[in-house]
Amino acid sequence: MISVRQGFSTEIISIDDDPAAQAFDSYDLVCDAIKTASKLHLDIDNPFANAFPGDHYRLLAGLLTKLRPKKIVDIGTHYGTGTRVMLDYAPHAEIHTFDLLAWDSFETTFLKDSDFKENGGNLQQHLVNLADADKFLDFADLLSDADFIMLDGPKDNVFEHKFLSMMRDLNYENKNRWFFIDDIRFKSEILNWRRILNPKIDLTSFGHFSGTGLVDASEGFKFA
Repeated sequence: MISVRQGFSTEIISIDDDPAAQAFDSYDLVCDAIKTASKLHLDIDNPFANAFPGDHYRLLAGLLTKLRPKKIVDIGTHYGTGTRVMLDYAPHAEIHTFDLLAWDSFETTFLKDSDFKENGGNLQQHLVNLADADKFLDFADLLSDADFIMLDGPKDNVFEHKFLSMMRDLNYENKNRWFFIDDIRFKSEILNWRRILNPKIDLTSFGHFSGTGLVDASEGFKFA
């Protein structure tokens, strides 16, 4: 008899026949980020912040340390744990976080007033549903210009597919650009992950047990 904190049903699918997974070659970045993450301790009072492996926060910090993005989009603010990592490990980046609920409407938050642009910080929150086509278009320039996008949406069988489909249709300039996607092993997300045609890698063994994916979108975003 064994005990586990949490479990969910998923499926295992082959990756040898996924050209996008086979095309990934940025292993120096991945190895450097994992090594960096292994030596970090996040100063965040979230019981899962320093789970490594098990959650994605230290891996996120390692990637940000190596990539040094200038403009970050964070989709799914919630308690602000991922956003806090972005603030701490990409301190010179412009950060935009999206949710339907304001950051200070939660009983628990890891953000503070001084983090926000109006108070001299680097962060802006947008209370917008990016699955709404009209709202998405309002932020199209920001989304296409971002160097790093973290997608941690609701996994409701609707949002992620709509969002990724619209991301496919944006105009991109070629530059260093990465998507960091949470929960790729949820049943609702397995096919969305498979539909991504850019070079990509499943980093679940070093990230969130529910699935962590990294996508190289430097030449735009391709989605079947």
